[in-house]
Amino acid sequence: MLYRQRILLKIIQRTGGNISLLQLMKWSFLLHQETPSGGGSTFYGFIPYLYGPYSFTLNREVDVLVRNGFLKKQESNRWQLTPVGEQQEVRLPNQIHEDISTVINEYGKLSICELKNTVYHHYPWFTINSTIDNKCKPERPIAPLAIYTAGYEKKTVDDFLNLLMQSGIQKLIDVRYNPIARRYGFHKSTLQKLCHSLDIDYQHLPGLGIPGAARKNLNSSDRYQSLFEGYRSNLCNCPDDIETVISLLTSQPSVLVCMEANPECCHRNILAQYIAGIINLPIEHLRYS
Repeated sequence: MLYRQRILLKIIQRTGGNISLLQLMKWSFLLHQETPSGGGSTFYGFIPYLYGPYSFTLNREVDVLVRNGFLKKQESNRWQLTPVGEQQEVRLPNQIHEDISTVINEYGKLSICELKNTVYHHYPWFTINSTIDNKCKPERPIAPLAIYTAGYEKKTVDDFLNLLMQSGIQKLIDVRYNPIARRYGFHKSTLQKLCHSLDIDYQHLPGLGIPGAARKNLNSSDRYQSLFEGYRSNLCNCPDDIETVISLLTSQPSVLVCMEANPECCHRNILAQYIAGIINLPIEHLRYS
């Protein structure tokens, strides 16, 4: 069981063993936002969704707890601990135990409506996609046109998509040659579906990627330099893809996406520099706060 899944199980045990998805989302969000541990470095990220802060990753991993016999689903999006889940010993650092208790003691007795309204009031950013009218609801930002790039290395898909929304991005341009990933949410079909649910367009341009075989043994700066020099020299042989990516970048705020966190270690930086030599737009690498 993943560390963060143990935290979910402990929250459910701590609150009596029967919980709604909305309560679990909000209490987990508050644990992440308001406690010293924040749930730990690998805890869930959150995005603004239909009923405030939401985690696609958390929702998926609740299903994992169901499949592994710790929870059973009931009606109206509620979950009940199974006998296995009730008896499961959950070992966590003392700080995490204390932080879970802090959140439950402060927010655990609120009704679902009170809990939702409290989160909306204190975290207005997470209301931007809400279906409920809220006077504090801010407008979703729209970035000025630029050649934006972003990587998702070591991030949850929720953290990544929240970065795009906060940055005012409207289109994701996937420049991976082979858009598969073991980390949930970054496989092409899943990423496209999640983007669509947040009104972010998705476009895949595999012709602007680098095949995996060419990326093997990148264990020195010289090897990276050689790889990127070859990539740069080959871009002139991709006129259709270059024309497409320029059209996308100049029509709405769009971001070139690959895996690497550091753009200096990723071909998207070379692609951005090449495009900047053709069109009059600045390059901006999106960073996590």
